[in-house]
Amino acid sequence: MHVSIFIGSPKMNGTTAAAGTALANRLSGEGANCRTYYLYQHKISPCFECSRCKEQNMECVQQDGMSILYDNLEWADVIVFGTPIEWFGPSAQTKLMIDRFRPYFANKKLHGKRAALLLPDGAEPGDCDLAIEQFKRVFKALGMIFIDALTLSTTKNPTDTKQHDAIKDLVDKILQEEIA
Repeated sequence: MHVSIFIGSPKMNGTTAAAGTALANRLSGEGANCRTYYLYQHKISPCFECSRCKEQNMECVQQDGMSILYDNLEWADVIVFGTPIEWFGPSAQTKLMIDRFRPYFANKKLHGKRAALLLPDGAEPGDCDLAIEQFKRVFKALGMIFIDALTLSTTKNPTDTKQHDAIKDLVDKILQEEIA
C-alpha cells in the first residue's frame, strides 16, 4: 500500500506534523510505503481557472511546486491531509493545493483512492466540522473514498496515550479498508 501524507502546517514540529510522523511510522511498521510532504516547502500558485486542465492531456499547465505533489497524489493508494484549522477551514497552503485539484475532476485519476484527515482541533468543540465537510465534498466530487477524520488536541503531545490510541485506530481503519 502506498500512502502520501500532505502536511499543511507551516510548523515543521507542530501537532499536525507530529501526528503525520506518528501515522507514517505506524503505517510503515505495518508494511505500507509512506511519503510525507510539507506543503509550505512547495511553492503552489493559485489556480488561474484557465480550464486548460480540461483539454488534451487533462493536466494543469502551471509549472510550480504542485508538479511533485501531483505525482505523489497519483502514486498513492491512500492520501492523508493534515492541516491546522484556521478560521474553521484548512490552512491557506492546503487550500491552494485543493484548488489545484481541478485536473482530477476531468481526468478522474483520483477516483477510487481513499483519503483520511488529521486535524488539530480548534478552541471550541465543532471547530473542525466545516473543514471536514469541505474535504468530504472534495472527495465526493473526485470519486474518492473518505476513511475518517482524526481530530487532535493541540494542548497535548501527539505521543500521549489518548493521541497514540487515536492514531492507532486510524491506522487500523486504513489497513482494514485495504483488506476489504
